[in-house]
Amino acid sequence: MRSVRTFCGAVTGFITALLISTVLSDTSLAQNSSQIALAINQLVTGVTPFTNLRLAASSYQNWGTTTGANGYGFRDLGGTLQVKSSGGSWVSINPTGSGDLDASYITRVDEASLTNETAMGLLGTGLVVNTTTTGAPLIYTGATCTDQFIRALDPSAVATCATVALLTDTSGTLTVARGGTGLTVGTSGGILGFTATGTLASSSALTASALLLGGGAGAVPTAMGSLGTTTTVLHGNAAGAPTFGAVVLTTDVSGILPGANGGTGNGFFAVSGPTTSLKTFTFPDASSTVLTTNAAVTTAQGGTGFSSYTIGDLLQASGATTLAKLAATSTGNALISGGVGTVSSWGKIGLTTHVSGTLGPTNGGTGFASYTVGDLLYANSTTSLARLNAPALGEVLISQGASTAPIWSSTARLTNLNLGANLALSATAPTISSGFGTSPSITAGTAAAFRIDVGTGGSATSGVIGLPTAATGWNCFVDDLTATTANATDRRTVQLSSTTTSATIENQTISTGAALAWSASDILAVSCVAF
Repeated sequence: MRSVRTFCGAVTGFITALLISTVLSDTSLAQNSSQIALAINQLVTGVTPFTNLRLAASSYQNWGTTTGANGYGFRDLGGTLQVKSSGGSWVSINPTGSGDLDASYITRVDEASLTNETAMGLLGTGLVVNTTTTGAPLIYTGATCTDQFIRALDPSAVATCATVALLTDTSGTLTVARGGTGLTVGTSGGILGFTATGTLASSSALTASALLLGGGAGAVPTAMGSLGTTTTVLHGNAAGAPTFGAVVLTTDVSGILPGANGGTGNGFFAVSGPTTSLKTFTFPDASSTVLTTNAAVTTAQGGTGFSSYTIGDLLQASGATTLAKLAATSTGNALISGGVGTVSSWGKIGLTTHVSGTLGPTNGGTGFASYTVGDLLYANSTTSLARLNAPALGEVLISQGASTAPIWSSTARLTNLNLGANLALSATAPTISSGFGTSPSITAGTAAAFRIDVGTGGSATSGVIGLPTAATGWNCFVDDLTATTANATDRRTVQLSSTTTSATIENQTISTGAALAWSASDILAVSCVAF
């Protein structure tokens, strides 16, 4: 820059003289003669003695034969100084107010006299770093940012390495040529397709589960309009888009479907029969001959060999590979085995030869195959029988009540003794229905007699006795066992009335027949006979 100063000094002197003569052109020649002389002196000596130099605004300072904007040199562009080299372009100088561009003098210093310089050849392939101490640029020799870039350098030229953050370190849209898409937005549910060799475009939203159809050059793929159904297949179309449709067996199928794929393997086989609904025909899992109506199915084929029967016929094997018919017989006959290797026949069951085991109670038998003389059978549960062995001479069979086994006993026990239809004796204890004083009691005897203990109070003259049911009624006789000899001659207890289940008795005075109260705790001996 200092060498530039020297060059500009000479040029400035020359231009200054020209401008001065122009500025002063409105004055007389005599008045300007001394000033012209100064300009000529400047051209001769190269020295300008003026302290201030003023050029018109937006003027040029050119070298060579071309002036103005097409020439090269310096110019004022609206207050901004610009410089242009020959063959170059105008660029702004933009001085900051200090430094070489604002120096009072332009001087020339040879290259050998410069300090803190760095040869330009040393900076040919490296990263140039300006130092803060000498001002001389140096080649950066700090950390290597492998697969990264230098985000920042501190004052001592230490680098901060970082990877590229696409959202913050870049701008614009990555083109297809750079490995991008060239798009910033797309259609939700769409796909990308090349509409040109270097252009990608988004298709419209594709139908879920639909097949894609190519659109040809310059168009993105599109979804097929139909998804088909579970009973259709895709049919090709040489003239346009394919379509879904059912398989047409007459036009869409060729060849013969083999048996391994559910066919017949034969082009001359047809089936007929069902006409209204699906029917299932089950075939054996083996090679075999299909049965026909041309002949009766033989035994070897799983048939009988017979094509007709008489009602009641039975089939039985008459040989290893043959069947025979056993004609029905009269009612009541049973089928009796003839033994191994012999046909069966109809006949009667021989109980001594054709029956084994013992018939149980649940089948109408007893469950016993032998007995002892005198045994009795009785049910010991709802489904079984038991044997009651014969007793000693003279014992009688006595029931012990429901759900209890009977026993033999030497003592006869009767609850009631009937003579014909009439009850004669009863072991059922009578009861006191009413009367006989307060809290009377009754004690059954060992025969058809019983005892009544008159209760307290001394005022009861009668009472009602509850008895077993008789055919017509009861006739009861009563003796007061506690009556003294003195009063026994004029005192008696008699029956007033009876029903089939009760008898009413009263204590009376014999002479008058009037009712007479018993004494407390009188003991009455009562015997009743049913009629």
